[in-house]
Amino acid sequence: MYHTVIFDLDGTLLNTIDDLAAAGNHVCRAHGWPEFSVETFQTMVGHGIPNLVSRFSPEQARTPEQLARTLAEFSAYYGAHSADHTRPYPGIVPLLAHLHDAGVRMAVYSNKADDFSCALIDRFFPGIFQLVRGKREGTPVKPDAQAARAVLAELGAAPEHTLFVGDSSVDIHTGHNAGTKACGVTWGFRSRASLAEAGADFLADTPSELETVILGGAYATEHR
Repeated sequence: MYHTVIFDLDGTLLNTIDDLAAAGNHVCRAHGWPEFSVETFQTMVGHGIPNLVSRFSPEQARTPEQLARTLAEFSAYYGAHSADHTRPYPGIVPLLAHLHDAGVRMAVYSNKADDFSCALIDRFFPGIFQLVRGKREGTPVKPDAQAARAVLAELGAAPEHTLFVGDSSVDIHTGHNAGTKACGVTWGFRSRASLAEAGADFLADTPSELETVILGGAYATEHR
């Protein structure tokens, strides 16, 4: 049984891709730039919103000054529409309730901007997580382990008793860089093969399977 679990947000707890794509395409339309499918946006996300903005911007619009303006435009639209279509993945709400009842400490660590991360967690999972941390100014994005180690320290959690859970290779590498085991979930934005290639210690195809990884088979079965 893991005493502490650190979750990624986008593609792990919440399906946010439709709202991220809508915000990106809103900006693209405003500038007359090519728009992208939701599936293409899935390949762009995961490294923070500034990187997402750079990826959907045409090459000629990637000067520092233009990227700063585009980031502000994206953030303004996304801030107003971040929950239009975003919802928890099926099975996530009962999973979190079971873990909460079992006394597991839970945190969220995302490359999404800190204010957006906190707002979405407050909206969809109030009172569940002991700590929510998104991208903050001056802190490198995942897979750098600086912020992940800060989360562990703030929770008073031992890495060997902590599991990092996410849907991408970035999350697997973040967990390993912070000294924890890492579980890849296959319902998010990346493939099962990419998670295995990244060296995931566990793979979960459903929240029920993730619960078994976290609590152990006997505990998860007895306490359903």
